[in-house]
Amino acid sequence: MPPVHEMSQESIYSTLYAVLALTDSIFQIWITLTFAVLIATYVAERRFDPALYRLVAGLYAFASGILFVRFASAAYQAFHYKNLLRARGFEPWPVPNIVSLIIGIGTFVFLLSGTVGTLWFVRSAWKRGAHQRDAKA
Repeated sequence: MPPVHEMSQESIYSTLYAVLALTDSIFQIWITLTFAVLIATYVAERRFDPALYRLVAGLYAFASGILFVRFASAAYQAFHYKNLLRARGFEPWPVPNIVSLIIGIGTFVFLLSGTVGTLWFVRSAWKRGAHQRDAKA
C-alpha cells in the first residue's frame, strides 16, 4: 500500500469548490429534467395512456432518485473538506455555517418536494387525459 500523503491547503480548497460546483450542476440537471417532464406531460396530456404514464413516472422517479443520491454524496464531501480545513485552522468561506446548512437542506427539500409535485402533476395529467378520452367515447 502506498504511503498516504496529506492534502495541501490549496488542494483542499480546490476540491471543496469543485464539489460545490458539482452540487450546482446536479441541481441544474434536475431542474432541466423536471421542466422537460412537466412540459412534455402538459403537451401530451390527452395521449397519456397507462403504460406511458408508468414509463414517464418511473423513469423520472428513478432519475430523480439517482440525482438525490449524487447530491447527498456531494454535500457530504463538501462538509468533509470544509471540516478538514477547519481542523487545520483555516476558514473555508466567509459566511456563517448556518448559511451553508440552509442552502444544503433547502436545496434537498426543494429537490424532494419538486419531485413529488412533478409526479403528482404527471399522475393528474394522466387522469385528466383518461377522463377526456372516456367522455369522448
